[in-house]
Amino acid sequence: MTESQLKERITSHWPFFGVSPQGDVLARYVPYGPVFRWGWNQMIPMPVQGSDLCWLLHAAGEEGHSLGDEDADRAAAQASKK
Repeated sequence: MTESQLKERITSHWPFFGVSPQGDVLARYVPYGPVFRWGWNQMIPMPVQGSDLCWLLHAAGEEGHSLGDEDADRAAAQASKK
């Protein structure tokens, strides 16, 4: 699914299932429900929803990692401490 298609699905509030260009599996199971991300054999609700989630996906794509990339998160945290 392209980034623009995924953004459209996230903001539409209808159920969907898709994979981002970075490999994140995202889904909404009920209308107007939260968007979930697949991680560690379970679906995890995203901490942000709607246009904020679209921005987060776009930022992750520009930085070249997925939303669930723990190594990238750890590297960013260590870089901010310096």
